Amino acid sequence: MKKLILTTLTLSVVFSCYQGPTVEFEDEKSQAVLAVFDAYMANDMQGIADVYAEDAYVFSNSTDSIPIAENLALVASHHEMFDNIECVWGDDGRAAWVETTTYEFGAVTRAFFLWKGVGKASGAAVEVPTQISYMWGKEDRIQRSFLRNDTSAMLKELEVAQSMASE
Repeated sequence: MKKLILTTLTLSVVFSCYQGPTVEFEDEKSQAVLAVFDAYMANDMQGIADVYAEDAYVFSNSTDSIPIAENLALVASHHEMFDNIECVWGDDGRAAWVETTTYEFGAVTRAFFLWKGVGKASGAAVEVPTQISYMWGKEDRIQRSFLRNDTSAMLKELEVAQSMASE
């Protein structure tokens, strides 16, 4: 009986200390990610790079990672291929739904949004639902990020632009 009481008491103490993850919306990390969106809209790749660690890497719809510098070159190409770019969430003018979850191992900020643009070559309107997870590392800088979306419409625009350039 003493063992049962001691075990129950020990487990109660252990589990009462565990607070679990916390979710925030207006914290510094969430605000930093919203600043990334502002920099993206201004085609300011340095503004985006400033939030990432130097050795950061990105998984862009792939299990293979690329360095942040390579990813920023791809991101900058959006502005070369599309006009009227915007990122939107809902009807209230937000660029994205952004939330930061802090776990025992660190923090993850997630952004959900609809990417919109009009192809410069085709004139086609493109809408791409997108989700990005940002994993924070040392010195409150993004160490890696994971982008998930369907890029088929963007790749189609690239094909149209390349075919026009080769004519």
